[in-house]
Amino acid sequence: MADIALAYCASHAPLMSSARMAAPQEQRDNFFGALTRLREQSVERGVEAVVVLANEHFTNFFLENFPQICVGLGERNWGPVEEWLPIEKVWIPGHPGLATHLAEQTLQAGFDPAFSHQLELDHGIMTVYHELDHEMRLPLVPIVQNCAVPPMMPLRRAYEFGVALGAAIRSYPGLQRVALVGAGGISHSLGNPRVGDIEEGFDRWFLDRLEKGELDQVLDMPDSEIELAGNGAHEIRSWLAVAGAMAPVNATKLAYEPVQQWITGMGVVQWETEER
Repeated sequence: MADIALAYCASHAPLMSSARMAAPQEQRDNFFGALTRLREQSVERGVEAVVVLANEHFTNFFLENFPQICVGLGERNWGPVEEWLPIEKVWIPGHPGLATHLAEQTLQAGFDPAFSHQLELDHGIMTVYHELDHEMRLPLVPIVQNCAVPPMMPLRRAYEFGVALGAAIRSYPGLQRVALVGAGGISHSLGNPRVGDIEEGFDRWFLDRLEKGELDQVLDMPDSEIELAGNGAHEIRSWLAVAGAMAPVNATKLAYEPVQQWITGMGVVQWETEER
């Protein structure tokens, strides 16, 4: 059966790639330094495939059909779709065996994920995936979530999906070492006059809750309260799903920087995993 050999979450602002050098050196060194250490751990721990949860940014779905969760089952997926994103446009290898197992097992656990045999991958997944594997050869199971359009999955339900997802990964017999990554957030706003606002207080409070395991204070938050940290803050659903998968282990903050030039509170946290 598979182990979750590496588990972490990271912010996925497109400007971290397209305007990398615009951020002050200390901030970008802190943020990318954390991602570099995680990339090195992935190699050291022999990660064979990665599952990445991220927001759906109207890349694959629009209002006429917008699932809460969609698992990418395909043998490959194309990305990144943004022409201006300075990441090579390639076919990213999938892992149909693992992906199908995750879809089946979460169905059995009472969830109803949609599925797609070919997703287009935007910055939401590709910025973080590229930092994990610059060669972009690591088999990827993308899971896109609705973190943008009401009604959204309640935070507690996102956490519970993560619990089911973690159990599904650990019951997969076809691999030994899988990475689980949540991408998105933290505080930021898009498409409204609040663009550029970073709610550092919310970000640090949320990261502190992950480190202390005090998630009940987060899981019952209504969307209207999350919105105070910006409409992009709804992407904490990915972080909470990973927290659910890794419970009862608490996260450790590796980096946090309120990067004004990237209009986002940029964080990285890791759940230490038991190695075999």
